[in-house]
Amino acid sequence: MTGWMRWLVAIMCLAGSPAWAQAPQRVVTVNLCLDHIALRLAPGQLVGLSYLSHDPRLSVLADRARAIAPVRAKVESILELRPDLVIFDRDAHANLKRLVRKAGVPILEVPWASSLKDAEGLIAQIGTALGREAEASAIIADMQEQRRRLGPAGPPAALAAVLQANRGTAGKGSLMDELLHVSGYRNLAAELGIPAYGRLALESVLAGRPDLLVLDGNANAHPARATEFVDHNALLALAGSTRLVSIPLKYTVCAGPENFQALKLLRETRR
Repeated sequence: MTGWMRWLVAIMCLAGSPAWAQAPQRVVTVNLCLDHIALRLAPGQLVGLSYLSHDPRLSVLADRARAIAPVRAKVESILELRPDLVIFDRDAHANLKRLVRKAGVPILEVPWASSLKDAEGLIAQIGTALGREAEASAIIADMQEQRRRLGPAGPPAALAAVLQANRGTAGKGSLMDELLHVSGYRNLAAELGIPAYGRLALESVLAGRPDLLVLDGNANAHPARATEFVDHNALLALAGSTRLVSIPLKYTVCAGPENFQALKLLRETRR
């Protein structure tokens, strides 16, 4: 073999080595949305998940998550599990990442997913890292099929408003904004120029006369000033002209397969 051929083979081996390396078997995630993806792809490879994944109000996979140790975003909590990979949100926990790296533990940094398309890319990326490409492809294919079935027949026509705790809302560019459009609704907050995470006054809701008002019906299970809007008398003015739908926060807090539960609830309001 000539010198240049040996050099070429060496380069090819180096380039291909990540695909040949053994998949990590002791994985930790410290982000609820990453928990959900890892649980779907490779539960047997997980030794730690964020403690939020055990909360049924926020986690659609709380029952599965309880079989795995809850983790706080602290280096001691992570290292005691002896992980061979820790998956982080790219834009969070900078100091924690530094400490985990310093301990010699490999990490994977991934971008935040704020749309269904983003979620597909994130599932594929984590699937590759965990050696679960086939499982990732199956999840993505199912998401695409569900979107095709649940999408609107035409452009969005009806108007919807979203109200959250502290009179927050989901404005332009948010995940809920996308889910409303996929379901055939325009988003009042987006049309008022409110960004992805903003506030929507009750007066604006009343003036907008939406066809649909989206609430988290569980928000006022334990009444507080942050959630008192759920029972606000002003909303009674919309009775008879506006439909109400309750969409639990756990279906929309992360971009992923759970969003299709929200889409089904939204689609039912169009009948």
